[in-house]
Amino acid sequence: MRHAHRYPGAAHEAEGPLALALWDAGARAVAEDGADLVGYFDDRVPLPGGGAWEDVDERDYVAEYFAGLEAVEVGPLVVAPTHRPVTLQPGQRVLWLDPGMAFGTGHHETTRLVLEALGALDLVGARVLDVGAGSGVLAIAADLFGAAEAVGVDIDPDTLSVARANARLNRSRARFSCEDFGVAALGEPYDVVVANLIAELHVDLMDAYAGVLRPGGTLVLSGIVDERAEMVVEAVKPPFVLVDRHRAGSWWAMRLAREPVAG
Repeated sequence: MRHAHRYPGAAHEAEGPLALALWDAGARAVAEDGADLVGYFDDRVPLPGGGAWEDVDERDYVAEYFAGLEAVEVGPLVVAPTHRPVTLQPGQRVLWLDPGMAFGTGHHETTRLVLEALGALDLVGARVLDVGAGSGVLAIAADLFGAAEAVGVDIDPDTLSVARANARLNRSRARFSCEDFGVAALGEPYDVVVANLIAELHVDLMDAYAGVLRPGGTLVLSGIVDERAEMVVEAVKPPFVLVDRHRAGSWWAMRLAREPVAG
């Protein structure tokens, strides 16, 4: 017998703090089921309140969820699981993605917002860093968009095999490592940094973002739910300026620029 913990009406938290807590508690998968958010576990464990446990039969609900994923178009990219046939239109490219036990399928608004932002940038020759890489979709997309180097870091070691497998699927040069971004020494500054995290982490990491981004570079932040958007805006301070922000559903992505050095 497997176990599921259901949070009614919480599907909007699929890439927010609640989902993050479920992953941290050992979830085998976290999925949207209509308006609900459901975490699947091998055993019942302590979890944040507001939901209820359910016993589920031995069907592999995780596999069924991923089997039901469709290809999704995001600008010039078609993000598709490997079990789906894809017909490309002129100018489109496919990004094959099997998410496994990691964030990022391309279906959630937060991921799509960052993919759209990356597609609007000129990445040819750029060095790109993805903070909280999960499935690797953003770093792999940056590589497909022409980046000279695409690097993804994540604190969860279980995501590394997923991201690296997805890179191999796409013959991508994107590289992934398990790093605590807040304290990692990441070498030369990057031209573009993307981070699909939660608002509180963006606030905490703002100085660290500045430390790895070159003057004149671009920072794209996502995973910001409506009620926490102003928290992030208020945390923007020199050397950053807010360039623009875009909303999808109840989620925001923000594009910041690191001001060039004076003189």
